[in-house]
Amino acid sequence: MSRAKLYLSTRVPFTGMSSAYDKSRFVFFGVPYDRTSTYKAGSRFAPGVLRDVSANMELYSVRSEVDLEKVAVHDWGDVDIVENLVETLDRVKSVCSELLEAKKIPIMAGGEHSITKAAADALPEDTGLVSFDAHLDLRDEFLGEKLSHATFMRRVSERLGSDHIMEIGIRAFSKLELDFTRKSGVTMITPQDLRNAGLPKTAQRIRGFLSKFSHSYVTIDIDVLDPAFAPGVGNPEPDGLSTDELLSLVHESMEKNTVGFDLVEVSPQLDSGQTAAVGVKVIFEAIAALSTRSGKT
Repeated sequence: MSRAKLYLSTRVPFTGMSSAYDKSRFVFFGVPYDRTSTYKAGSRFAPGVLRDVSANMELYSVRSEVDLEKVAVHDWGDVDIVENLVETLDRVKSVCSELLEAKKIPIMAGGEHSITKAAADALPEDTGLVSFDAHLDLRDEFLGEKLSHATFMRRVSERLGSDHIMEIGIRAFSKLELDFTRKSGVTMITPQDLRNAGLPKTAQRIRGFLSKFSHSYVTIDIDVLDPAFAPGVGNPEPDGLSTDELLSLVHESMEKNTVGFDLVEVSPQLDSGQTAAVGVKVIFEAIAALSTRSGKT
């Protein structure tokens, strides 16, 4: 595949000022897909809204002391999705593969969380994946489907290996998912685990996990946040992380070997803009941290 299956948004580019592709290490693209959403759909609208919000937020990162106006980010547009999930994921995988081969860092904005499966299929061998999420998404099937927003992480575990996955902020799952987690080697950190250990020790635990792999990838489902901080999601779950906890841990998850990240499940029509705003902030802080640790822009 190539850029033939992406289309440029009519909205402003991400950050409001898309840099040239050849000069950018970071490449933002959207996947406006939410066809398997089973409660409150609407994350298909997120890529465009995230662009709008990003163009109206300040670009200086206090955590990393980085001015993002000086970090080249290219907006590649949105993947031209179709009704069929498998075909859409094939297109997303092709986009991710092309960017990784070009030594770019893909920044993927969903859409629903099933799109992370496509990114995982494009990842190099020996990649550790950190997922911030309220849900385990490890069902073997859901509503008769083997691939959906509720099962994609099970498929990812089959691709990367269960011991290559750490899920953080988890507080919603079935007993079968919990049993699979305990048997398979998936690492799970609940909000209670985080609060009992504290941020520094949890960050150290994340870094220790990622240090075992040659590459790392981070996926952020915005419903990892408590609904008080992010009400605009399809499957809200109480007792979640605070904004500070999420931003701090995402900052610590960005390593020199991070090859990409995504942010998913913002449903902008379900609130007055606060969830999209925190989603943009997460992306900004991730870019800032990566640009500092890599020493490149």
